[in-house]
Amino acid sequence: MTILPVVTLLTSPWMACCLALLTAVIALRGFQALRATTMGAPCLWAAIAAVSLAIGFLIESRLEGITLSATRFALATTAFCPLMAVLGAKRPQHRGWQWIVLSLWVILVWPAAQAVVLPVGVRVELFAAWKIFLWALIALGLLNYLPTRHWRATILVALGQILLLREYLDLPAAESIPINDLVAVLCFLSAAAIIASARLPSDPNQTFPTSDLSPLTARWFRFRNLYGAFWAMRIFGRMNLSAEQRSWPVRLDWSGFTCSTDAEPSPEQLTEIERSLDSMLRRFLEEKTIPPQ
Repeated sequence: MTILPVVTLLTSPWMACCLALLTAVIALRGFQALRATTMGAPCLWAAIAAVSLAIGFLIESRLEGITLSATRFALATTAFCPLMAVLGAKRPQHRGWQWIVLSLWVILVWPAAQAVVLPVGVRVELFAAWKIFLWALIALGLLNYLPTRHWRATILVALGQILLLREYLDLPAAESIPINDLVAVLCFLSAAAIIASARLPSDPNQTFPTSDLSPLTARWFRFRNLYGAFWAMRIFGRMNLSAEQRSWPVRLDWSGFTCSTDAEPSPEQLTEIERSLDSMLRRFLEEKTIPPQ
């Protein structure tokens, strides 16, 4: 008898709302820490998504039928906006890219708007192509961050997205929607906490022998973990092209800078390599150092 009130409180929309707001606070703290980078906008989108979910949890008890289903779908799709903002996080287009992120969200919610204007049932029904599109967006986030140290966080985010959208993806329906929402928000909150508490170096992939290339490798790891695989592949492709053109005995791969031959780079070459890396990272950063991520 004494456990019932506790269970009721834990599964109430108010609990999910509080956890979503806590996630928004962590995202805003991330924005403060990353203002010198182009990752500020993704952090803001994450905060907007968390606040949107919190509002949805509070108002959904006043909605019913197709309006409830459309609102839940529209607010759940805001969870895709932070990743989309990351994919355009390069100066100078990073500001204009936010309109593309907003446009993507408008496209995503189009079925919900259409269902409200022309109701044909009690919930939003998606075409097969739309479901594939949603699965592709979930997979995109996984592909971008699974190879980085934030793989745990990206799995949690993907799980949270699936839980929020399960009824629209034709997955088995949840026995209790409040518990489903609570678990989804817990996934987002845990992912935000993991990212916020990350410090270099901490995993085996980020340990490397001390050498003249170690500071550059450390910066590479920070950039790679912060921006994910898509931007990382772009950078190491350009760095290796420069190395080939300038005959540097150094190559950059996923594990950092390594000597491609038995010869060590000269001090002049090390300076050139550092300047080249600075030039590329300047499109993402205002300062040389990237906050630990």
